[in-house]
Amino acid sequence: MKRFFTLVLLLAAVACTNTDDDKKSVTLDFEGNGWNALSATTAGTEYSSDFVAGGYEWMDAESGLKSEALIDDSYGYTYIRSGMLVSSYNSADYATYGDYTKDLYVYNPDSKSTTSGGGHKGSDNYLIVVGNYDETSNGDERAEMHFADGKARKVLGCYVNYTTYFLNIAKNGNPYSPALVEGDAPIKLTATGYNDIGVEVGSTEMTFARWDRFIEDWTAWDLSVLGEVVSIKFNITGGPATEWGMTTPKYFAIDDITIEWNE
Repeated sequence: MKRFFTLVLLLAAVACTNTDDDKKSVTLDFEGNGWNALSATTAGTEYSSDFVAGGYEWMDAESGLKSEALIDDSYGYTYIRSGMLVSSYNSADYATYGDYTKDLYVYNPDSKSTTSGGGHKGSDNYLIVVGNYDETSNGDERAEMHFADGKARKVLGCYVNYTTYFLNIAKNGNPYSPALVEGDAPIKLTATGYNDIGVEVGSTEMTFARWDRFIEDWTAWDLSVLGEVVSIKFNITGGPATEWGMTTPKYFAIDDITIEWNE
């Protein structure tokens, strides 16, 4: 039976410090009972489209950061087009946990439990990021987070990692997507910031994977160059492609998002 899951919860940031007299800094690590209630692991589903079938969104009360999943049911079934979903599923075995039905797992080479310890610095929860945009896309399918009150804040950075689904296909391939090989374009992550009227104010990218180079663990990504933003859209591009676009799974994981703003 398909699981329908909708939770909208105001969540307090777990790490908050004053950087000077008029600035506040918060790191969202997605830990605690409130975030657990929004987790795919709590819902008991390992597949993102089942997880968001009834709608999905979250908002952090301290920083005002918010995200909603974009879903599509126009073909008679529900699937996710983009989103940033709380999960704690993790495994070192990216072959066993490496197909689309287990797309909510993060790769954790030190995994001792498939439901805990997979986040940055051994924390439990993190975000699975789904979606992308290129010239073949059916509209803008980038995952987005934004500040609900429309006021600009600076996102200083975060940590990123592979999902098991992404890593399995990137390394081993499947009938629909070959593994990365020499000559393939590097797979890159891009973060693009926007102001309160939707105008782009900055963009930054990092190389996420190449045929001969993969990151080893949670890896820092500096987003401070975006400056103050009201929203950020995340993109993943590159690797093998067909006339329908990128074939490597359009997934990655984010943890420990640090935000700074004037009080």
